[in-house]
Amino acid sequence: MQIGPLILYSALAGALTGFLAAGFTSVLSLIQQYLMGELLGYFPPGLPGEGGLEQMFRGPAFAGLAVLLPLIFAASSYLGSGRGLGWLLAAYRQGQEVRALQYFRGIFGALIQLGAGSPMGREGPMAALGLWIGGALGRRFPLGDAGRFLPFAGMAAGFASAFHAPITGALLASEIVYRGLALEAGALAPALIGALAGFTVYGFIHGYGPLLELRSAPLDWSSLAFGLVLGLVCAGVGTLWLEGERILRGPLRRLSFPVRHGLFGLLLGVTLLLIPEALGNALPWVQLGASPILNLPFLVILFLVQLALLLVGGGVRAYGGQLTPALTLGGLAGLILAQAIPWLSPPPEVAALAGMSALLAGIARAPFAAIVLAGEISGYSLLPITLLAAFSAYTFTSPRGSFEVIEPIPTNTDAPAGSQPESAPHTSPEPPPPSEPGSP
Repeated sequence: MQIGPLILYSALAGALTGFLAAGFTSVLSLIQQYLMGELLGYFPPGLPGEGGLEQMFRGPAFAGLAVLLPLIFAASSYLGSGRGLGWLLAAYRQGQEVRALQYFRGIFGALIQLGAGSPMGREGPMAALGLWIGGALGRRFPLGDAGRFLPFAGMAAGFASAFHAPITGALLASEIVYRGLALEAGALAPALIGALAGFTVYGFIHGYGPLLELRSAPLDWSSLAFGLVLGLVCAGVGTLWLEGERILRGPLRRLSFPVRHGLFGLLLGVTLLLIPEALGNALPWVQLGASPILNLPFLVILFLVQLALLLVGGGVRAYGGQLTPALTLGGLAGLILAQAIPWLSPPPEVAALAGMSALLAGIARAPFAAIVLAGEISGYSLLPITLLAAFSAYTFTSPRGSFEVIEPIPTNTDAPAGSQPESAPHTSPEPPPPSEPGSP
């Protein structure tokens, strides 16, 4: 196999994904502005890395319109198929081709639901875009076996764009396919090329700054103990999250997809009236929580409401990813613990970063990507505390991560998704990594 064409097409897959991911973000911002802002009257804060937090934000002005959310979510359920990134990855592992319609139904459904206040993450549909582009290029161009690895490049570009972190994107694309710390250098290379190319294009449109502006600070020995405690707390949160989703899917699968999503919309409508800060991407509140603006009771309430919404969202299989919400919950957990035990805690910014790294490592089963993400946001001076937090959370979180499915992927990939959960061990073998010319 020739390495040169693989490098070229990995860069092409990444650049195309970065361009489409930038378009996805722009369209999502417009939908949020008019659907959440103009219609429902809630203007949430934005991400600092994309020009947010300088804008005005306020609570809902038209409380009665909250009744529209169940209708919006029930209607949007017909757009998607209930098959998220975990299902698409399982199809990739088994070598089954998925039609473009399957990808775009989920992407369009995610646009509507994320724009209407769903707490799920944008990285899911953005990575799905990259997976589709990489697969399409791999089938279109004569690369032989190397074509199987272009999805790594596209998926890594989607993650890199969503998190403003190209190295993290490359590691995530590799770790969620090659499970159990089994990183493959041959698979990582196309992912890294694609992530760099994708974020180059995406950043040109939306900015190259880190997703959050959290500064590092000197660490002492007590910070290491805090990292270990925080990792164990995040392991408990992650296990509760994943296992709670599975428990909820049992009774909810008896309901039709529109009814399930309508119930989720109803819950979001109630949230809009009671605590609108929990709607949408709540990651900017982690940024605000690192300052003295937010007190401990508010952070605890926001954390509990977000966790409840994510449990129900996973139970009904709402559209979107789980990684951005993991960063939110992990960051809030770090901030809460920092205020609860100040004598042991590092500065709030450090506690938030360690919590983000820990919960991401446990939920995604990707400790290397989680550690590197904290480094790309704030530098690697926090490596001792993020290592402890991430690997302790990875060790004790439920081993069935958020990118796993249990049922075999049906041959007819256009059939209704039914009630397939996306969380249990895969039984199909992972694809082998590409090798250098002349290697066995």
